[in-house]
Amino acid sequence: MAKVLVAEDDAAVSLLIAKTLEADGHDVTTVFSGLDAIDQAKDGSFDLLVLDQFLPDRFGMEVLASVREAGIDLIVIVVSGLDDEDEVVKFFELGASDFIQKPFSRSELRARIAVRLAQQ
Repeated sequence: MAKVLVAEDDAAVSLLIAKTLEADGHDVTTVFSGLDAIDQAKDGSFDLLVLDQFLPDRFGMEVLASVREAGIDLIVIVVSGLDDEDEVVKFFELGASDFIQKPFSRSELRARIAVRLAQQ
């Protein structure tokens, strides 16, 4: 299955995402800061990044921009409580593959990840 990096500062949400994806057979690494997400993504071994918008040291947009500027080619699914259409559009302009609004169900997360991985 896929190698997934989860960048989410809320431990409960991070655990929910990780357990859901591990149950589907994915290899999951979790980080809790933007800088750690960038550092981990730069090693190039991940297929997919699940990225929260609000991390303690960086905004998700900054992380996404850094990843794309470094030429890292991986699927990026943003998870956020944002309901601002302009913010969502900005994520797509920066290279996000998908956007999931919090709260979300495990089924929705699984489905979106499965579709993106199948398109890869």
